[in-house]
Amino acid sequence: MPGYEILESRLLKPYREDGINANDIKLGFLDFLREIKSGVNDIPVLSSFMVTGIDEVLYMTERKDRLKIAREIHNILQAAASALERKKIQVQIICKGKLKKGESLWIDYRGEKLSIDLIFGSTITEDIRGMKIYRAGFNLST
Repeated sequence: MPGYEILESRLLKPYREDGINANDIKLGFLDFLREIKSGVNDIPVLSSFMVTGIDEVLYMTERKDRLKIAREIHNILQAAASALERKKIQVQIICKGKLKKGESLWIDYRGEKLSIDLIFGSTITEDIRGMKIYRAGFNLST
């Protein structure tokens, strides 16, 4: 299913024998943003990305700027939404920290609470063999 699949790295194979397979194309989060910001015309149809480092990007951002950065990331992703959807791209967002969902979705990373709900909007929780993953379509709700 095209869209964003947000999950913890510990849920991937080989960390778990019954883990989730990682997508084919591995990119850092900032590289992924650059790729889609420059246009998705060169991305082949049905590509699947494993994108790492969102937690590090947010953690390295000063607290006072995190809300602004989250909005900018959201806007970049939203601008590419229709092209990604049309090409049926799959994107795994891999988090080193622990994902937590209450009223919002956030990452517990290095003792910081890093909110990602502003980036991805409403997510659907899915249970795969006892592993929680979160899904969001490309057309991000706010």
